[in-house]
Amino acid sequence: MCNGGIPATPYSQSVTIAPTKASTINFVFNQFNPALYPPTYNTLSCITLNDTISGVSTTNVTNTADSSIAYKFLLSLNNDVSGPGIDISDQTFNKIYGPDTLGAFGLPNDTITYGPDNIFANSASSGSTGANSNYLGAGTVGFTYTINGGLITLKGGANYIQQITTVIGGTFTLTYYVCPTVALASTISNFSAFRQDNYITLQWMAANDQNQYDYEIQYSKNGTDFNGIGNVPSATAAAGTVSAYQYQYNLTPSDVGQLYFRIKRTDISGNVLYSMVKVVDLNASGSAGIQTYPNPVVSNVTVLFDEKQNGNYLLELINLSGQVLERKAVTMSGNNTASFTLASHPAAGLYFLRASDPVSNRQYLTKIIVK
Repeated sequence: MCNGGIPATPYSQSVTIAPTKASTINFVFNQFNPALYPPTYNTLSCITLNDTISGVSTTNVTNTADSSIAYKFLLSLNNDVSGPGIDISDQTFNKIYGPDTLGAFGLPNDTITYGPDNIFANSASSGSTGANSNYLGAGTVGFTYTINGGLITLKGGANYIQQITTVIGGTFTLTYYVCPTVALASTISNFSAFRQDNYITLQWMAANDQNQYDYEIQYSKNGTDFNGIGNVPSATAAAGTVSAYQYQYNLTPSDVGQLYFRIKRTDISGNVLYSMVKVVDLNASGSAGIQTYPNPVVSNVTVLFDEKQNGNYLLELINLSGQVLERKAVTMSGNNTASFTLASHPAAGLYFLRASDPVSNRQYLTKIIVK
């Protein structure tokens, strides 16, 4: 999580190791190069490594004593993955073999084979570190995987020789979590951007701690170079409350691919803060806005999406102080309406109704009046 409660943006890369008998494997990832990312959003916050490993082990044991002996063995193997600031060693396989009687050395029954055993079957683990400087640059950062351990006797003595063969493979995923480099306005919340026909609707909420703010809507085609496209003055509501804002950007023929939007907030002293950046993919299927009816509402309100929806949504009633008074989870299955009963019987007045999709991180906001 970045400053101001803004979720960090993840960038992941993976390395897959084909099954191998090697007990030590070295592999590398690309370092995080800030120059390849938007200058306003290229601060490395933390790094996480996730691994999924599978392995098979076969153990051969030969009795070297000149008499038959009953042996009992413990096979203990452990994965270890290490890199700068990260050391994962939480996957261990233990198995007891025997008791088994092995003949005197040189006789046909002086050897036994255990396995093959699945020592790790898609076993997953993870580790993380902070903004370690070893991960910054235009080169690579190295990791090492080793499988450690061996066979010991629990019964029968030490007159034996062993040969353990392991075949290991898996996938390692390194994720860089990136935060904005500019100061973010913590008072701007619920910022969303979605397409409706030939325009983009921007919505956000902001605390009314003073009424001399100016909100400039900024737009970029590459996520780096932003230009102002319009301004919205601050609301005149009382301090301690929140106001909902909306701006519509009309698409032009030159708008293709992904568009980037952010809000620049300037106070009366000229201090500037920014919202998080929202991306609208014009090649993706359209996103819907919402309407409500009846409005004003007494107790039951119907939420109408502009397009048919699929998935789980959360409907929330929010007062002017930004408090969520009640919420309801709904499942949309190819329909565009959802009902919401105001069970708390809120006092008459102006409220906000928010519909959010936690999977796609989309959210839609509208005003309702309760009678």
